[in-house]
Amino acid sequence: MNIRITAIRHDNIDFIPIVTKISKIKSLSAVVADKGYDNENNHIIIIIREKLNGFSVISSRYANVPIWKTHGRYRKKMKRVYNKILYNQRNKDETIIIAIKRLFDEHVTSKLIQMQKTRELTFRCIAYNVHRMLNLIIIRWFLQSLVYYLI
Repeated sequence: MNIRITAIRHDNIDFIPIVTKISKIKSLSAVVADKGYDNENNHIIIIIREKLNGFSVISSRYANVPIWKTHGRYRKKMKRVYNKILYNQRNKDETIIIAIKRLFDEHVTSKLIQMQKTRELTFRCIAYNVHRMLNLIIIRWFLQSLVYYLI
């Protein structure tokens, strides 16, 4: 998991550096993003087969515009072979973010940006993972004890 926390600017600026950093750690087969990332440069960096060996599934910003009016080679290709099932996998990430906000409050209490980045939000992600692990352990223990009781 790669975390990039910014104060005000749009995260489209950080898209290419994050994708290239993740591709050095693990090979990417598909990159799924929403309409805000529908940019020819974003498609190009993902589709360069020699470097990243992946393809992009980015929803088209202007879905009702015909393909022949769409600018960019890879944006046209994306409109032709758009995979709705794979794009809907993005909902899993959004669900985790919503769960973290619900469990640990959506407001950041630290005043300094550095404290927000390095400590508070990173520890929230770690705490969420620990919370999930404890829930799974408790459920597994309960089910095992239930099976033992029934036998």
